[in-house]
Amino acid sequence: MIKLRARFTKTDRAKYISHLDLYKFMQRTFRRAHIPVWYTEGYNPRPYIMFPLPLSLGYESDCEIMDFNITDDTSCEEIMNRLNAVLPEGIRIISVSPQQMKHTEITKSEYEAHFGFENSSDAQVKFGEFVNRDTITVLKKTKQKTFKEIDLKPLVSVIDMSVQDGELKVTLTMPSGNQNNINPSLLFDSFFEFYGQTPEKINIRRRGIFAADDQTFM
Repeated sequence: MIKLRARFTKTDRAKYISHLDLYKFMQRTFRRAHIPVWYTEGYNPRPYIMFPLPLSLGYESDCEIMDFNITDDTSCEEIMNRLNAVLPEGIRIISVSPQQMKHTEITKSEYEAHFGFENSSDAQVKFGEFVNRDTITVLKKTKQKTFKEIDLKPLVSVIDMSVQDGELKVTLTMPSGNQNNINPSLLFDSFFEFYGQTPEKINIRRRGIFAADDQTFM
C-alpha cells in the first residue's frame, strides 16, 4: 500500500459541491479512472479517500488536499492524468505525490477575498479601521452545538488590502487545522455588521495551506 496526496483546484460552479458530495463524487471518479485505490476493511469496504481540511461551501480554492492509498506502483503522473481525464470543469488535479506531512502539522490558510461594495474605497478605509481595533469579538459555534465568544484580533494577519476593478480585495491568513480552525466568514460577517453594509458580490478563494514556519503543507 502506497500513501499518496493529491492537490487540486475547486473553482467556478464546483465551489457549490458540498464536502459530503465531493467525497461521493471522488469515489466515482476513482472508479471511472481505474485507479487501484485501497479499500477500507470491515463489513462495508469503501475506497479510502480523505480531505484533511474541508473547504466551506461557496469558496473557491487553488490548493485543496486529498489523501488516498493505492495498491500497486502506478506512477503519480499516471494517476494525475487518469483523474483529470474524467474530472469535470472546475476541479483539476495539479499534483500527486507521496505524503510528507501529517494533518496535525497544518497551522493556517491564506485567503483572497473580493467584495463588490457600492463604494469600495470607503469600504477599504472602514476595513482598516475594523481590523485595527483592540479586539474583534465574535461568536463561534462549538462541536457541542453551543456558541463561545472568541477574539479574532490575534488570529488574523492581513497581508494586503486594495481596491481592484472597483472591488475591495483583501488577502489574509487565519488559523486552520485540528488545533484551531477559523472560518474567515466569521471575520467578514463581523465586518459587514461593523460597516453597516453587505457587498453585492462576494468571492472568497483559498490560496494556500501552511504548516509551521510558513512551510507549504505537502
